[in-house]
Amino acid sequence: MVDLARLSFGAAAAERDVRRGLDAYFIESSAYTRMNAGTKTILVANRGAGKSAIFKTIAHRQRDAGGSVIELAPEDYSYEFLSSAMTRELDGAWAKLGAYATAWKYLLLVLIMKEVTRRHGRIRRGAESQIWAYLRDNHAGGASGAFDSFVSYLRRIESVKVGRFEAGVRTRELQHLYKLQEIDHLLPPLIRLCERTRITVLVDELDRGWDASEDAQAFVAGLFQACMTINDMSPGLRVCMSLRKELYDSIPAIYDDAQKFRDLIEVISWDREGLWRLIAGRIRHTVADCRHRSDDDCWKAVFTRPVWSFRYMADRALGRPREIIQYCSHALDHARTNSSRPSVRITPKDIQAVESTYSGERTRDIAAEYRFQYPGLLGVFQAFRTGPDVWTREDLELFLLDLATGSVGVAPEARSWIDSRDPDVILQVLWEIGFLTAAEHPAAEHPAAEHPATGQIGYPAEGGLDAVGPDPHAPPTPHSVDRFRMHPMFHRYVADR
Repeated sequence: MVDLARLSFGAAAAERDVRRGLDAYFIESSAYTRMNAGTKTILVANRGAGKSAIFKTIAHRQRDAGGSVIELAPEDYSYEFLSSAMTRELDGAWAKLGAYATAWKYLLLVLIMKEVTRRHGRIRRGAESQIWAYLRDNHAGGASGAFDSFVSYLRRIESVKVGRFEAGVRTRELQHLYKLQEIDHLLPPLIRLCERTRITVLVDELDRGWDASEDAQAFVAGLFQACMTINDMSPGLRVCMSLRKELYDSIPAIYDDAQKFRDLIEVISWDREGLWRLIAGRIRHTVADCRHRSDDDCWKAVFTRPVWSFRYMADRALGRPREIIQYCSHALDHARTNSSRPSVRITPKDIQAVESTYSGERTRDIAAEYRFQYPGLLGVFQAFRTGPDVWTREDLELFLLDLATGSVGVAPEARSWIDSRDPDVILQVLWEIGFLTAAEHPAAEHPAAEHPATGQIGYPAEGGLDAVGPDPHAPPTPHSVDRFRMHPMFHRYVADR
């Protein structure tokens, strides 16, 4: 009998999971391999797809290998902090993207200079000694946060742009600031030091306080530009950033720049094999009896019907690791709560019992994820609660037309992107979010059938990974689809409202 008393699927967020053994059960995906090797430097994915897990693992392993890693934590540089620190000082009709890009570049170079002096000690000879002297004179002490350098430099640019300077003076001052002339002479010795010790900078979680404003967009796009510029300075110096896909898609300045740097962008995607391995790895890490077992055997040790269980949960997810981890954790809690034995296994009834909780959490999370692009999205989801299980294209387009014209009520804030929109545009939005999918897809609503006479639940034949079914690859656009349905992840929440 396998002892499951210590079983845990880990935390859904990598920043909490790193202390629970993330490195031990981390899956070295192709995305991780390319980011770690430096062939890619921009990581794009939806929330919960594993961006932070990749960055945390890169940081841990590179430090173990003797490299220098600078991690910018969200609380160090979030737009949420910037918006409060600058209050209304950034108001004005001056172009902001260039200022943000320069301020980011200044901050990153200062952090890199601090790291090389920490690594190599107080440098007293040659041109390299000027780096230590500059930091001593301008960034002494550790009381101020890392982000203070960004804010102060941005204020300097802003004060010149909107201040009362003669045109010639303003032009000279701005050139001085935009070209970073006060540290320009430090770059050659800094590059030489980076050649001796590889420096990696990781910037993650840029969405803190995101409000889709002009400043917020310039904040993120400026970092993108700064990363590209610094990465061209030296092979021993690399800046990597992660970006939520909806931010990447919705910021014109990033999209325009991305056309030139597409070969450096890594987009994370997961298939069912990867998700099966992910859960097996977490079982193997926390259950001693499974330490040397195969992935299939790990699933069999924990789930009474492993293949059915995986299918059911994967069909109610959008292919993000966080969703599978979240669903498994809820099912485990339910199994333990309803059993007196600590080594209880998870049954299909446990999985179905927590579906309502899981569906509600994920539906609200998705609505919150897109709250600035599509405000009131939760109310739009709920508008489908009286609809059929399967929509023909014609019926769906008529319903979306009723939404656009106000015949079907939604939250007032949703009117900004719903009113008078073509039904095809609304359909495209709901398709890209994942709320609508093709009815022909294999994710069935009731994969376990109850026998009408005995009441016993019958399940498909069990097996290994080969039996979990293919990935439900969606067509690239909904235009080729004739029959639609609500994705099962949202179905229970909407039906229960």
